[in-house]
Amino acid sequence: MNIFSPSVHKKRLQAHLASQTGVTYLFMMILVVVMSISLLGVTQQWSVILKRDREAELLFRGTRIKESIERYVADYEVQKATRPNRWPRTLEELTKKNPKRYLQAVYPDPITEKDFELIKVGEELHGVRSTSTDVPYDQVNFKNVKTYQAIRFESTGAGTNCQPNPLNPLVQQNCTPPATTAPTNESLTPGPLEAIPPDAPLE
Repeated sequence: MNIFSPSVHKKRLQAHLASQTGVTYLFMMILVVVMSISLLGVTQQWSVILKRDREAELLFRGTRIKESIERYVADYEVQKATRPNRWPRTLEELTKKNPKRYLQAVYPDPITEKDFELIKVGEELHGVRSTSTDVPYDQVNFKNVKTYQAIRFESTGAGTNCQPNPLNPLVQQNCTPPATTAPTNESLTPGPLEAIPPDAPLE
């Protein structure tokens, strides 16, 4: 049999092409796996970046709302002739220019992209919080917080009843909490225990 016959040459060429095709297919499979792993890493990094941005926006909006409530309450003594309530009832009330605007807009919760949950004492608006039960990524600003919902942007009323010092208008005095402020269970923290002298009489 002639090894250089066209039929033998054709068979060898087909075998060679089949081998090359197998190698190419294997290379493509490896390339697809590598690209998938790389894409997964990029996706995870992008997800972390988006989460950090939302958390930064949550901190900004929540703090802005809390400070707006505090300014609203602080202005009560000046505006009580035309304003019946010391504390706002809604976020919309803070955005009305009557006579001045305390909040530029009613911000939604950047984590859920829905409305914030309002923190109220009776009808009084004291703050807001997210409704998300996800775990925060930022453990610096949100240290020891298990969920976004546990982060409370709440005004306690301290410092919102101040009066200007007549000797120095830039300094405030008599900063006592308003009588309408009522602490909630979540805002209460135990204070340090005081040492009792051994010879102190029992009451």
